Amino acid sequence: MFVSWTAGDWRPGRFRSMDRDTVHILLIEDNDEQVVFLGKLLAESESGEFELHVAGNLEMGLARLKDGGIQLILLDLSLPDSDGLETFLRVIEAAPDLPLVVLSGMSDVDLAIEIVQLGAQDYLVKGHVDNHLLIRSLQYAIERKRIQIQIKRANDQLEFRVRERTDALLQMNNKLQQEIAVRRAAENALTESNRQLAAAMETMQATQREIIQRERMNALGRMAHGIAHDFNNGLAPIVGFSELLLNKPDLLSEPEKVRTYLQMIHVAAQSTSQVANRLREFYRHRDETETFAPVSINNLVQEVISLTQPRWKDQALAAGIQINFLAELGDVPTVPANEGELREMLVNLVFNAVEAIPKRGTITIRTEARGDRLVLTVSDDGVGMTEEVKARCMEPFFTTKREQNTGFGLGMVYGIVRRHEAQIDIKSELGRGSEIVISLPLERSNREPAPVEAPKSAPASPGKLRILVVEDEPLVRELLGVYLKEEQHEFVTAVNGRDGLEKFREGVFDVVLTDRAMPEMNGDALAAEIKRVKPSQAVILLTGFGDLMASSGEKPTGVDLVVGKPFTLGTLRNAIMKVIERPSAAQDAPV
Repeated sequence: MFVSWTAGDWRPGRFRSMDRDTVHILLIEDNDEQVVFLGKLLAESESGEFELHVAGNLEMGLARLKDGGIQLILLDLSLPDSDGLETFLRVIEAAPDLPLVVLSGMSDVDLAIEIVQLGAQDYLVKGHVDNHLLIRSLQYAIERKRIQIQIKRANDQLEFRVRERTDALLQMNNKLQQEIAVRRAAENALTESNRQLAAAMETMQATQREIIQRERMNALGRMAHGIAHDFNNGLAPIVGFSELLLNKPDLLSEPEKVRTYLQMIHVAAQSTSQVANRLREFYRHRDETETFAPVSINNLVQEVISLTQPRWKDQALAAGIQINFLAELGDVPTVPANEGELREMLVNLVFNAVEAIPKRGTITIRTEARGDRLVLTVSDDGVGMTEEVKARCMEPFFTTKREQNTGFGLGMVYGIVRRHEAQIDIKSELGRGSEIVISLPLERSNREPAPVEAPKSAPASPGKLRILVVEDEPLVRELLGVYLKEEQHEFVTAVNGRDGLEKFREGVFDVVLTDRAMPEMNGDALAAEIKRVKPSQAVILLTGFGDLMASSGEKPTGVDLVVGKPFTLGTLRNAIMKVIERPSAAQDAPV
């Protein structure tokens, strides 16, 4: 790199850096030493190629600017023919579009701020400038000026477009004002029409509310009859088998038959207890964590045939109806399923088939394996269904039996089929019977087969405990007494919440068992009061609302554990064990 320049004339001085664009700089400076110094600084630059044009006074500088070709101005404020702010103002007026850097011997902060505010890109103080500072200042000045010019041009263009758009909007506004006048007239007409429509709508809504209320009462009535009907169906084997055991003492000498009858009574009682919970089961999807276990469908079919016998045989014969039941069971493997739900599904299908046979007929249950699926078919030669009925028979509460049923039998079946990832096909023709085909997968999709767990033995008794039983139903109170005697516990009974609170205050108890719905003081209030008196007291709530509380996440204050009715001895033992082990830990879900 080399420097070639002459102070006071217009011959250029050049500081070359290969392969870079040349920047033409006008230096207006009367001090030759300063010119030489700046020339050396530029010569040391590796950031670009600079060509330095030097003017020794303001007039020469202004004249050189008129010739053009300058890209940046370095200006000393103190010149022979001008000084201070006036120097800057004259130069900026002559070249408003060029970047300008002031190089002054005055370290005046206020002047520097004013100079920059008036348009300079930088203010450098002589004696404090090195190569890097100078080059960076020049580069920043060029870039800032370029951006300022671009912004100004964009603002000018934007201003032009705004004016243009404003004129167009004014014209559009005038047009809109005319349209508004026309629309106001239309709005007035529409307002009157809406008023008339609102009056008609109010009348229609009042009529609709009356119809809905009437239909709701009819639906509640049908549902009440249907639930009573399903309860009676569930109670039929309980009453029938227990009557046999009571009226035929000679049967007691046959333990295997007695055990079979008792098993049927137990299963029927469990099924009956689920009737009140069915409304929330129609389309409940199976939880990903729900465990399916291997189920023998053939054994389940035989069990359901025996369980429903009082309905399809005894009650049917009493009504003058003769039904023949066939089981055509193939050699099929087990399927992963919820056994209780499949039992309920089969019972519903059998009851539907029974109700479809008016005088004489046959019900057939068939099982067979087809590829990777087990096919279960329930058919009858009864009255059959029309196409309209067949299309709607899976809808909740749809029934053709009016007050004889709830209308959620096949809706329940459909929900169970969906939760088992199965398929259902209904074939029916009016006057020629129906055939319902359910195809169950032999393996669970996208899941590992559920492991087969060995039967768990009942947990050991926690030892002899003193227990307070608060229950207003005599039979339930008696059952609890039998259970607790069986477990060798001491217990005190109370007939309602207030009686229970008095007896609690009179004694010391390891566990309190209380019903929820009781006269004078309910179980919630009793539990809260007991916890207030003794915060560490273990309290178990026994309630028929257990499943509903589980669905809503309800957990009464003061209750450590919720046990749903009906309960078993094992359930009660597990509950007592839990609260004894963790007496203050409230449980979120009922047992």
